[in-house]
Amino acid sequence: MLNLKKMFLVGGMSAMFALTGCEMMNHHGDRTMGRRLDDSTITSTVKHDLNREPVYKFGGIDVKTYDGVVQLSGFVDTNEQKERAGEIARQSEGVTQVVNNITLKPQGNLQPTGRSYDDRDNNYRPAR
Repeated sequence: MLNLKKMFLVGGMSAMFALTGCEMMNHHGDRTMGRRLDDSTITSTVKHDLNREPVYKFGGIDVKTYDGVVQLSGFVDTNEQKERAGEIARQSEGVTQVVNNITLKPQGNLQPTGRSYDDRDNNYRPAR
């Protein structure tokens, strides 16, 4: 009788671990496999739409999607480009929100921080 109880206990535990393991394989973090596939599709669509934009070329924009929220990052030349990239992402099917972290490229002559340029000898001097 004791062996029969042990056998049922081991069998029940094995079934529980098998079912739990199968369920865990369908989730990655807190997203289901279907949600991950949807996010991947959204990312591909947004990248494709950005590359098809006739006015601006958005080759340097990185797109990531998590639970329908699209994050854009990278560098563009103008604020209009940044806004247009956000509009394109918002228009894609399945997008619930866009986080536009695109940065504008610096314009003009930049000087290193903490030093000033001396035209007399074409050299940088420590800031005073």
